[in-house]
Amino acid sequence: MKWMLLFIVLTLYVSFPSRVFAIDPGTVTGTLTIDQDAIVLKHAYAHLHDNAEEWLATPKEIRVLLVDREVPQEALAGLNPFLTLSKMLKQDKIRGVLLRFNPAVPNSVVITVLYPPKDPGESLANKTFSYSGRSPIDQLMISDLRVSGAIKQHTDGNKELGWPVEDYSVSFSAPLFKELPVTDDLSGKKALQSPQVVALLAKYAAMAKGDMKKARQYSTDRSNREADAYLSRSGDEAKLMIGQIAVEQEQRIKRGPLRLIVRGNTATLVVGVADGKSITGFVKEGGTWKSE
Repeated sequence: MKWMLLFIVLTLYVSFPSRVFAIDPGTVTGTLTIDQDAIVLKHAYAHLHDNAEEWLATPKEIRVLLVDREVPQEALAGLNPFLTLSKMLKQDKIRGVLLRFNPAVPNSVVITVLYPPKDPGESLANKTFSYSGRSPIDQLMISDLRVSGAIKQHTDGNKELGWPVEDYSVSFSAPLFKELPVTDDLSGKKALQSPQVVALLAKYAAMAKGDMKKARQYSTDRSNREADAYLSRSGDEAKLMIGQIAVEQEQRIKRGPLRLIVRGNTATLVVGVADGKSITGFVKEGGTWKSE
C-alpha cells in the first residue's frame, strides 16, 4: 500500500484556476465545532472543475471550501484537491469544511470535515448527504461568477469508534474560479510522441536504472522535494521499489490507451488500462515539461 501511496504522490496533478476579475472575495459566517473545540470559519473559496479529463464520477464538480485561515485558491484546482487539503491539514494549516457536488444535481453533497482525526493514521471521512427534491445546501445560488448558500449539520459521533461529535452551521458566498481551458487534447501515437510523455518515459528509464539524479531533471521542484523527503525516511529499499514501479509504469504507458489533456502550462496524462486508469500531471518549468 505504501508504494501505491508513493506513486500517487509522484503523479499528483495540480492545475491553476483561471482568474476571476472585479468581484468580491469569499465570505463565510459560522462555526465548526468538533467535540468541544469551536472553530470560527472566516474564508470561503469556490471552484468549478469541468472534468475534461473524465476522471470524476460526475460531469462537473463544484468545490466549496470554508476554512479558518487563508489558503491559495489553486488548492481547490485539479483532479483531486482532497490530497492537497489533507496535506495542509497534517501541516496544521487549515481547519474547516469541504463541500463537493454536481452543479446540475445539487441534491447530493459530499462533505469532508477538515479536522485532525484522533488516530493520525486514519484518513479523513467523506460523508454524502442526499435529499429528495432539494439540496442539503439551503438557499443555494450558482451563477457564472459566484456560489452562495447555507448548510447546517449535526452528527452525534461514536466514542467506541473514536468518531467525534460534529456540529456546523454556516452561510457563505464565494467567487467561482474555474480550471484553465483545454488547449490541446491528444490520444494514441500523438500523445506518446508528445514532449510531456517523452519526458516521462525518460524519467522512468532513469529511475529503473537507479539514476535518481537524472530522473530529477524530468520532475518538478515540488515533486523532487517530496521524493527526497520520502527517500530520506525509507532508505535503499525504497530506491529498489521505485525502480520496479518505474518499469511497470513505463510498460503501462507503452501499452496504452493514452489521452493527454493540455491546459496551457499544465497537462494531464490519462492511461486507461484493464484494471483501471492512472494519471500523471505535468507542469512547464523554465520552458521544459516536467512531471509531478
